[in-house]
Amino acid sequence: MNKRLLAFCCCVLNVFTHNSAAQSFSVSDPKLQQCLQTMAEKQQWQKPADFIEIKCHGKNIRSLQGLEAFIHVKMLSIYNNKLTSIDVDLAQLTHLKTLNLARNNIARAELAELASLEKVYLFSNGLQSLTLNGLTNLKEIKANNNKIEHFSYAALPHLEKMYIFNNELDTINIYDLPSLQYMDCRENPMPDELYDKMDQMEHITFLHDGNAEDW
Repeated sequence: MNKRLLAFCCCVLNVFTHNSAAQSFSVSDPKLQQCLQTMAEKQQWQKPADFIEIKCHGKNIRSLQGLEAFIHVKMLSIYNNKLTSIDVDLAQLTHLKTLNLARNNIARAELAELASLEKVYLFSNGLQSLTLNGLTNLKEIKANNNKIEHFSYAALPHLEKMYIFNNELDTINIYDLPSLQYMDCRENPMPDELYDKMDQMEHITFLHDGNAEDW
């Protein structure tokens, strides 16, 4: 086979491989699709199950629909985009350890039954409501710089650090967190009585700055 024919065959093979990879997975958002395609080409991933991490920052992504097929992802980072909701069933991502949806426009977040999840970043979203339930390996949550008025949680046995400063919380359950070591809840309109209770829990470091009249 001469060199020209060999080069032509290689070119055809590369185009075929590229197109096959592009057709093997699909998500609803074109910006997310483009980012995933770039990652697939770089890592030589051919199908959703090949992905072990997804990192798409500042791409104007508006939807996560379709990501439920990426079942082996351990890190999902859609930081600084245009999301207004978590419009995908993240419970399908049973290997997910780190979730970063910070700096979007998500008003309401409910995360449940993600047994592998260890870190969650939701800061600077405009969040008004946050629910965490059954995140049995969660160690850290950063939900600061939002507008959270309603925050509820259950079954967070390993949570160690919570960052919820600069929100609209007038109360928070400081109990039922057996592993908690640190909570930053400054700049929330909580009553001094609650801060007094925090100060009595000597095994936990609480950062607070008094009630709304004090800041």
